[in-house]
Amino acid sequence: MKKKIFIISWLALLLILAVACGGQTEEETMTESTEAGTLQVTDVTANMSLPTTTGAIYMLISNNSDTDDALIGATIPGCGVVELHEMAMDGDVMVMRPVEGGRIPVSAGETVTLKRGGLHVMCIEKAEPIEVGQMVPVTLQFENAGTMEVEAMTIDISEEGMGMDMEDSEGGMDMEEMPTSQP
Repeated sequence: MKKKIFIISWLALLLILAVACGGQTEEETMTESTEAGTLQVTDVTANMSLPTTTGAIYMLISNNSDTDDALIGATIPGCGVVELHEMAMDGDVMVMRPVEGGRIPVSAGETVTLKRGGLHVMCIEKAEPIEVGQMVPVTLQFENAGTMEVEAMTIDISEEGMGMDMEDSEGGMDMEEMPTSQP
């Protein structure tokens, strides 16, 4: 019985975190573009409106050069900690964790999608929810292109489903390297 309560508690926590890593619909994406050298960042949205201590930023990063680059960090006002994260299946378990090596590669001539349920910029220790429709300033740090200032439109993901199949009672969710709050 204690094991079931523990599993249910973890699933509830992870459900909240997964919602905080929300998503976007075509109607909600921004079409504005910001460029640094030959990197172009478009469709920047923020899932920051929920009354949780976490949020997420999504975008498309296009490398229009013949040189590989990588997103290596970001800063977001009102976030105590910002990490580059990924959600992926590990066997039959969905896990969310910081990306390996702390970088998201953006190969020459390629576009990388940061989206709900995949790669994203994670806001941890969010000071307060941000109203839907408000812009969130984000400073992106790239390995070669340097820093880039973008603005993310805060979106409402409450009408969207989780996008995860929770029917398999043998499966579950797990969070690796879950950050802890600092006093």
